[in-house]
Amino acid sequence: MSIAASTREPPPPGATPHPLGALGVVLVAAGRGERLGADVPKAFVELRGRSLVEFGVGVVTSLPHAGHLVIVVPESRAAQALELVDGILPEHSQWEVSVVHGGRERHESVRFGVDALPEAVDTVLVHDAARPFASAALFERVIAEVRRTGDAVVPALPVVDTLKRIDANGMVHETVDRAPLVAVQTPQGFPREVLAAAHATAALHSEPPTDDAEVVQRAGGRVRTVPGELRAHKLTTPEDLPILDSFLTANAVGPGGEA
Repeated sequence: MSIAASTREPPPPGATPHPLGALGVVLVAAGRGERLGADVPKAFVELRGRSLVEFGVGVVTSLPHAGHLVIVVPESRAAQALELVDGILPEHSQWEVSVVHGGRERHESVRFGVDALPEAVDTVLVHDAARPFASAALFERVIAEVRRTGDAVVPALPVVDTLKRIDANGMVHETVDRAPLVAVQTPQGFPREVLAAAHATAALHSEPPTDDAEVVQRAGGRVRTVPGELRAHKLTTPEDLPILDSFLTANAVGPGGEA
């Protein structure tokens, strides 16, 4: 793993330095996006001239906190990611930004990101760059609940479709009760020591985890939910592109994730 920091200019001599941030965000942008079928990594797919990772950086660094953002990208995209950061981050921002290379699996990429955070960070959010329009309000909701409870926190939406259990041949066997089920999104929030300890043992399991909340649960941690939002939709397949574009049309979403 290697780390590169943003080349943004430091505060001028005599300026009051911003406080060390207790908040860290890991922006996961290392996925290949095979189901999307794009010729670039998924986080670097563009919507109306802006890449998904730009939207993610914008909303994180718009949060009114002193913090540290780590962007996890494919090694070949590290220089590009730093250039994008330097074009978004305002001078004398309270946010420090660094870029690290991703791992072979998502949970390994997240671990690299967490390891790159400064020691002062005690609360960590993990966010998928593939959810470019998650709002600042959603980030704040997750942060507040982590700090209120000391537990892991995930945004969740109720499942509205009827669910069926099928076999390998596509035959329906039963209808599944949807009442206790939710669809989980990011950003997901954690006390830093809980997330770091859980990721230290993630490789011991035979099945790779699907999200960081599962990593924490496997290690015995508790996971709470807060209300999610429709605009935190994830880009997975080409069919998701017009859905994301509709948010731009309806809400005039800018690179900071705000209308």
